[in-house]
Amino acid sequence: MRIKLLGCCSTRNEVLGLEFATRMDCEFLDFSLHAFPEKLHQELQRRIDAGQDYDLIILTYGRCSHATVGLVSAAVPMVLPNAHDCISLLLGSDRRRQTLSERNPAIYYFSQGWLDYGRDPYAEYLEYVDTYGEADAQYLIETLYGRYEQAVFIRTPCEEDKLEQYRQKVAKIAGFFNWTISEEAGDLALLAAVVTGKRLPEIVRVPPGTPIVLEEENEYAD
Repeated sequence: MRIKLLGCCSTRNEVLGLEFATRMDCEFLDFSLHAFPEKLHQELQRRIDAGQDYDLIILTYGRCSHATVGLVSAAVPMVLPNAHDCISLLLGSDRRRQTLSERNPAIYYFSQGWLDYGRDPYAEYLEYVDTYGEADAQYLIETLYGRYEQAVFIRTPCEEDKLEQYRQKVAKIAGFFNWTISEEAGDLALLAAVVTGKRLPEIVRVPPGTPIVLEEENEYAD
């Protein structure tokens, strides 16, 4: 069985750490596309269209600002998680993310992929300083991130020295914004279930020729 996996760099490290991922062709899209849902939708559709010689297409994207809604694979079935986004995938469920948000709605999450491939808030601030000057940069960064109070690092499997580098980077960012810091152990069960094609209520199975519809209930469950 030939399988194509299309994912975001936000979960690249975790996907490639799963043994089953070695048996499929994996492509990971640029992290920055998250900021442009329409562009992300178009790029995913382009790659789905190019993958019609496979037997199955797996998406490790969730709803992600509705970027996956309406995607169609003409002849190949698709599988994807019915999850809010990569944060829910790394925490194991939307429910767990919601529980953490209820305790503190002012959380900014970090993960391996976010720190390796993303544009972190402190780096964004430095870019604004170069472009607009310090005063305007400070105003912009406060407008974008002023409501956050806590940096939460989602800890997923990696080498100990790499883990320490991630922690140091989170500490540097949090220190700049005066955020508190905490860690949450990652739960890759849902991500692994998507990659291995398990039949669970949280996993959407989309027949060929059918546009993706993501709701609270899995409309394609059987």
